[in-house]
Amino acid sequence: MITQQLPPSSKQKKKIRRYLIARHGETNYNKERRVQGTSDKSVLTLDGISQASALGVYLYRRQAGEVLDNNYGADNNASVGEKLAPPITRTWCSPLTRCKQTYAAISGCCSSYSATNTQHHPLPDPTIHDNLCEIKLCQWQDRLRQEIVTQDSANWKVFKETPKYLTLKDSDGKDFLPVVDCWERGIKNWKAIRSNVAKTDLECVFIMCHGAIGQCMLLQALGISIDHYGKSRRYSFDNCECVEIEWLDDDCVTDNDNGELSTSVRWRRVHPNGGSEWQSTVSSQKMGSELSCSR
Repeated sequence: MITQQLPPSSKQKKKIRRYLIARHGETNYNKERRVQGTSDKSVLTLDGISQASALGVYLYRRQAGEVLDNNYGADNNASVGEKLAPPITRTWCSPLTRCKQTYAAISGCCSSYSATNTQHHPLPDPTIHDNLCEIKLCQWQDRLRQEIVTQDSANWKVFKETPKYLTLKDSDGKDFLPVVDCWERGIKNWKAIRSNVAKTDLECVFIMCHGAIGQCMLLQALGISIDHYGKSRRYSFDNCECVEIEWLDDDCVTDNDNGELSTSVRWRRVHPNGGSEWQSTVSSQKMGSELSCSR
């Protein structure tokens, strides 16, 4: 059973935590439509570096106290600090090169602006976390997508229609379930990251990772099952897209035997295109099974 958290009342506010999840910038493999997975051979393109820099500008503005938080809207009773999106205090990053390059470009962009703004909070050095690496796609990795579609059409069909049942062969020739493995790592990531936050108000954590693992973690935060992985663009990540998730302070997991994550309160896209309005977790659960929906 999933525990649904409710937003704090105006009379009794609990500590909240914000989590930003972003995908890396475009790589040469993305451009070639070549499967990456856990392969670490790809690097950012010039467009990918530009995408990372654009995300860096948003994060710089957030760190400098220039991003209004539509959390409060026209609430005149909110303090000046409450009307601003909280700055990032901790960061996590995948060990793969494309994520490290993206983080470096973001951090460099923030640093280049910080010298002229004494209110700017620099991004902290990231914690490199192995479980944030991308979905492991075994024998598909480093191959062109069209080649796989043609030569392994049965498995590709499974991947597109019922992803959690995709079965490939690992390096030892044993059956391996890529989506299930990615999903399980996502849960471990949340437990590690959420148990590591500081006990301060409005803690905000930035997570630099990949498309598949990011989608798994977003769905988990929303209490949407693995059955909906890959079923809707609403929960997917383009290059350098960034979403923000809000959780109330808790112990990260419920008391049930499955150790499931409690669900977040709400979420939104914050980059690019100026961001979007907050969406409640409950409404997202109702839309979770839609196969095609706009953002």
